[in-house]
Amino acid sequence: MKNILALSILFSAIALPALGELTDADLNQIRLIVNDEVKSESTASETRMKVHIDDKIEGVRSSISAFKWVIGILMAVIAILIATIGIPLSLMARQSPKDNDPQKQIEELRQELRQELAELKQPPAFSTGSQL
Repeated sequence: MKNILALSILFSAIALPALGELTDADLNQIRLIVNDEVKSESTASETRMKVHIDDKIEGVRSSISAFKWVIGILMAVIAILIATIGIPLSLMARQSPKDNDPQKQIEELRQELRQELAELKQPPAFSTGSQL
């Protein structure tokens, strides 16, 4: 009987907190605690997000500045190429067109070939006297 009494007291002591109910004041206090936690978590999350976005923006800015630097170098190389190749070509193009006429050059070559052919057709001149 002592065992039964001890067990029933033990079970009653365990079940006693289960009979407790939450009052409106307890619920309001729980709500305040939950709201504070949610606000602090959302504030921390917003701060982390702002830092992350600022880091990404700074990365994009550095990439853009590097891209501008590369574009500047390319423009300098193009300017050097124009100066070294384009200017002499434009000066050569401004020379008189009669000097660069291919028909005139062909005619000059034909004339030279005709003169050489005429010289080759002439009989060789032998000298008959001795001039020592």
